[in-house]
This record gives sequence, structure tokens and C-alpha cells, in this order.
Amino acid sequence: MVKRDLAEDLVKAFPGIAKKDMLTVVETMFESMAQALMRGETVDLRGLGRLRVKKRRPMKGRNPMTAADVHVPARWVVHFKPAGSLINRING
Repeated sequence: MVKRDLAEDLVKAFPGIAKKDMLTVVETMFESMAQALMRGETVDLRGLGRLRVKKRRPMKGRNPMTAADVHVPARWVVHFKPAGSLINRING
């Protein structure tokens, strides 16, 4: 599913809103979530899961083509932890 698919599903659920307007709503929602993550906040979507930013430590890697050791610096990554209710729905 991509943003456009999500907007189309929402238009079906709320027929009074134009598809173009709903796409703007979806894009604004995702931008708001990205801004919150950039501020170090946790994004908690009840029933879906939790997004938060975690710091990965530096490590040694290996270039698979040359087998040379490569230093991978520390970096920030987005971590998603699914809600228990979502896991239960997926596993039936």
C-alpha cells in the first residue's frame, strides 16, 4: 500500500471529501509524523504500533565485493514496534 492507496481508501470511507484533499491530508499526516521523529518524539499509533528513533552504534562491516573491512559510523534509525493487537490480527 502506498499513500495514494491509503487516500483512496479514506475517500471511500468519507465520500464527502475530494480525493485531492484527502491526499493532502495523508501527506500532511506523514509529514507531521516525520517532524515528530526528527524532534526525537515517539509516534504512537494505537492498534498499529510505535515509531521511535534509536541510535545505532558504530560497527565494522565488510564490502562483499572486495572483502575489505569498512567502518560503518553511528547513525540514527527509525524503529517500529507493532502493537500486540496488530500481531494478533495478522496471526489470526
